[in-house]
Amino acid sequence: MSIKFNFSWIDDRPDRFNSWDGSMPGQLRGEQVEATVKGIELTENFLAELDAQVDSWVDHPPNLILLDHDFSKVPKAKRPFGMHGSALAHLLRLKLPSTPIVCLSGQAIESDDFNAEDISEYTYLVPLTEVNTEANLEVIFAIAQDFGLLCFPDKEPIRGLLIDALGAPQADRDALLNILPEEFEGTFVHSTSAHRVARWVLNVLMKRPGFLCDSLEAATLLGLTETAFLVRVKDRFNDALYVGPFATESRPLWWASSLTDVLYRILPDHVSLMPQSAGRKLEGVAEHDFSVCAVSGLQGPSPDVIAYVDASKSRRVQVHHRHTVPFSSEEGALLGFSSRLRLGKGGGN
Repeated sequence: MSIKFNFSWIDDRPDRFNSWDGSMPGQLRGEQVEATVKGIELTENFLAELDAQVDSWVDHPPNLILLDHDFSKVPKAKRPFGMHGSALAHLLRLKLPSTPIVCLSGQAIESDDFNAEDISEYTYLVPLTEVNTEANLEVIFAIAQDFGLLCFPDKEPIRGLLIDALGAPQADRDALLNILPEEFEGTFVHSTSAHRVARWVLNVLMKRPGFLCDSLEAATLLGLTETAFLVRVKDRFNDALYVGPFATESRPLWWASSLTDVLYRILPDHVSLMPQSAGRKLEGVAEHDFSVCAVSGLQGPSPDVIAYVDASKSRRVQVHHRHTVPFSSEEGALLGFSSRLRLGKGGGN
């Protein structure tokens, strides 16, 4: 059996959605996906046309809307308030609050065609040129499948409900309750939207270092190279896998606290060691599997952090914290999360 979705793709360039020939195949967590894609071309009368279209969706909305941002083929004078896709996303959500909206933009996400308010209107953003990668397709499918898990009852506090939906380990529940955004209320005063909750899960919890680890971060925590973690020990830590909303197999994540719990359960005689040292005691691990500091070239003591090699964010390496600086002065640490780091000048020496 395959998972079936209905997607609607709104764009002023029909060649973009026509290139998919009405379908978007792929996989989600090991299962085949068949996503039917209905293209909707924006014209100079697009607001009236979309209003009628949305009325027809109220009872049977698409599982997900794919939306262009720029609308460059529609003259700005013909667009009310010169709107872009972000403004349209906001309007669509007024009638379709339970439908996620993913921006597929021909502009680079880092370009000045986007501002922070634009970005905040989309559940997620994917560059148009990268939408057909396995990882990005699986994220899109995960959003379509899991968004409903974050559609909590109206006028009820959602703080505890969100922690439950995330499947957070007991060790992290109190910490998460303390650092969740204030709008995710523990006592109801004002409601928030599934869209805003989903954005926090996708762009903060799943991307910022802290509660969840990707494979390189998990390897570093255990004192191993990423290859050694993936090839030799990963399957022993399945109990630590994040399986909450938007989890994917193409970019698996592990709860950091659960990684150490599982590690010491496997190695009860080594609970006095730091995880980076204990991880090197795992059966099947050899010295050539030990992590190496990218600056000093030393295996010991184990590298304790991950850092970007430069401002492009193109590559990360395992390194000792003393060789790093905060990634940027503008990017402070979020409460409960670690700062992103990059190598300092001269490798931090």
